[in-house]
Amino acid sequence: MSRLPKAVAHLLVFSSSLVLCMCTRVFAQAAPSANVALYQQLQTFSLGSRSIRAENLVLHKDRAIITFRDGTIHFPAPVAGKIRGAVFEGAGSFQAAAPPSEFERDNVRRLLGADEVFLDFKSAVLRFTDDTFAAELEGPQHSSPVPASAAKLAAWLEGRVLEETGANLSARQLISIINEESPGFFFAEFDGTRKGRFAYVLDHQARMLVSNFQVNAGERGLVYAFDKTISGPDIWLAFYTEDDYRNGRSRYADANNLISIPNYAMDIDVTEPKKMLRLTATMHCRALSEKVTAIPMVVGEDLNYFEDERRKKQLHLTGARLSDGRPIEWLQEQWEGGFTLLLPAPLQKDQEFTVEVTLAGEFMFQSQNVSETYFPLRTTTWYPRHGELQRSVFDLRFRHRKKDVVASIGVVARDEAAPDSDQRITEFHLADPVALASFSVAVYEIHKDQAKMPDGQSLPIEFYSMPGYKAAIKEDFILAELNNCIRYFATLFGPYPYPVFRAAYHPFGYGQGFPTTLMIPATDRAVNRTFHFIAHETSHQWWGDEVLWRSYRDQWLSEGFAEYSGMLYTQTRENTSSEKDLIKLDREELKQPPETLQGIGKGRLVDVGPLILGHRLSTRETGGAYTALVYNKGALVLRMLHFLFTDPQTGDGQAFFDMMKDFTRQHANGAASTEDFFAVANAHVGTTSLARKFGYKDLNWFYRQWVVQTYLPSYRVGYDLEPQPDGSILLKGTLVQEGIPDSEQWFMPIPLVITMAKGSKGVVDIAVMGKETPFKIKLPSRPQKIELDPELWVLSDHTSIGMNK
Repeated sequence: MSRLPKAVAHLLVFSSSLVLCMCTRVFAQAAPSANVALYQQLQTFSLGSRSIRAENLVLHKDRAIITFRDGTIHFPAPVAGKIRGAVFEGAGSFQAAAPPSEFERDNVRRLLGADEVFLDFKSAVLRFTDDTFAAELEGPQHSSPVPASAAKLAAWLEGRVLEETGANLSARQLISIINEESPGFFFAEFDGTRKGRFAYVLDHQARMLVSNFQVNAGERGLVYAFDKTISGPDIWLAFYTEDDYRNGRSRYADANNLISIPNYAMDIDVTEPKKMLRLTATMHCRALSEKVTAIPMVVGEDLNYFEDERRKKQLHLTGARLSDGRPIEWLQEQWEGGFTLLLPAPLQKDQEFTVEVTLAGEFMFQSQNVSETYFPLRTTTWYPRHGELQRSVFDLRFRHRKKDVVASIGVVARDEAAPDSDQRITEFHLADPVALASFSVAVYEIHKDQAKMPDGQSLPIEFYSMPGYKAAIKEDFILAELNNCIRYFATLFGPYPYPVFRAAYHPFGYGQGFPTTLMIPATDRAVNRTFHFIAHETSHQWWGDEVLWRSYRDQWLSEGFAEYSGMLYTQTRENTSSEKDLIKLDREELKQPPETLQGIGKGRLVDVGPLILGHRLSTRETGGAYTALVYNKGALVLRMLHFLFTDPQTGDGQAFFDMMKDFTRQHANGAASTEDFFAVANAHVGTTSLARKFGYKDLNWFYRQWVVQTYLPSYRVGYDLEPQPDGSILLKGTLVQEGIPDSEQWFMPIPLVITMAKGSKGVVDIAVMGKETPFKIKLPSRPQKIELDPELWVLSDHTSIGMNK
């Protein structure tokens, strides 16, 4: 996705009353099953008369140490034979050291003004499925009335967590219990601290982290606080398990997926496009583990807390069944970002089955900018999914008004009037498994073209535009740019992977690139920003669609790669100076201060964190960091790799594009991590001119400096020109590298461009190691001009060059 133009996001402060009613939406038999009854027991969470006195009682929960110094812990009745929750009142402390990550340490300092999370609390509410308090409950217990304050804490927790995060704690516990998860799940919320309420999640299967926080890179826990000023949770820190840190590796969250969904067949009713979305999703599934009974699904999970959007607009289940007609029980709460399916019998690993679910909600809206253009409230979370970013084959059948036209992904397989009605049915089919699907509805007019691809095949090109009375759009210009871009990138990155390529108009200041289909505004002015914008979105057919990012930490492989692809196209389409203008803009944005809730913050966006932190770069103290780093720095880092793969004498960068094609080929129809990308780059780099000249055999040094660190160095050259007896000139100088850490030898080749008489130019690459590196270059005559990296290949704060005095 990119924005046109790049707009400043404003942070607004809102208030909302807390909705605590638990309006469970459950389908069950006449009498609830044992699983539904178990869920209702968990949901009740009513404290009984069991309690223990806590005096310096310590819980060790991975990297968190929870100390109940002085107070009382109250327990509910056992559920499925075990205590599943507790409420503490008294005096306690929570301590969690930041993990061995510079970003996590800096994030805690930024948000809490401390080196670790260490807060005293007065109350705590816990929900768990592990053996928390098992030993303590074997000792002396008290029988006493439950204080009203403790009962209130127990009653309020679940509704509040649902409203603030979309997470259903009772459903998460139920899944853990009946699917026999090990280790179990743990959640605790603390209050009465100097920082207000905050919560700790330890989810070894990462289900809550993925579904409700979009943290899917293998982390198993996090500490967060809900912040109304940003209408969502602020993650203070996220972490892998202690064992993972010791072993130096962690499994991605999708290793714990319970099912895969190889195929969707969906009937989508948009006959009331201003408001209602109704759909029936038939999902052909396969079990990925043993004894799967409860299956968590997500839908509309990114609907906003502001103005109760998730409560008012969510898609609600109206039915669920298996292909043999057997009904499926399901659970869904108000505010929930999904639902849970309870199968009538456990699944065995690799067992295939088909589920049909029906949903409806006020999930559609009409654009205020241009009437008769309609879109789902969230373009990627409008249908049910399990886990995150699974690839599936999509068959989409839309029922819509006769006057409307639907744009979606894939090939139009059917478009005809519906029998006995004034409606129309349009079907889209995409046989390639993809991770993202979307659609729009409008009074479109379809304009067509054909692209002659590098392999000699013709590719249909389409643009779903608006009638002239709605918007004046230069369709020929947009079709030509789509045609140019798709052919250009097929040459650079490999064959276009899909059977059709189209764009559909949407009247917003950003674009989105779905497989086969772009959503773009009227980008029809022949200026560099337009060329860059359309090219950026087009390149997502490779970066983000054909090759998917592995986790949120790898999204720069999509957005950063697309940003640089747009620069490459702009240089070819217009001129080198246009590309340099874009590079300068991206560089300058890195040096801008972050936005905070109070206004402009301190420091620079580039210092917030490494580009591999994805959406976690944006917090209430670091607005703008996600775009600046994932898009801009990501593009400029890829540009530096282009430089390292380019022959400095000939300017030939084909080795870079060969590497990119190989990366695409190896990970086509799959997902790639940053490590996967550098594995491909390492396999190619050894034969490049610069690698042979400077003796490096891989790019591990580059990965460490530019991907996992945050430094933005500056480069300075001071030189002398010394005449030699033979009439030549000795260029003697020192290349100085500033703004780098003192603790390591930062290495980087830098191009020095020397202009001689009559305008002839030569390039000499100088590798600086550490703070400074001296160099000598023999020239045939006195140079007219010497420039340090004039083409802006190497990312830097600034460069300077001059003769020594």
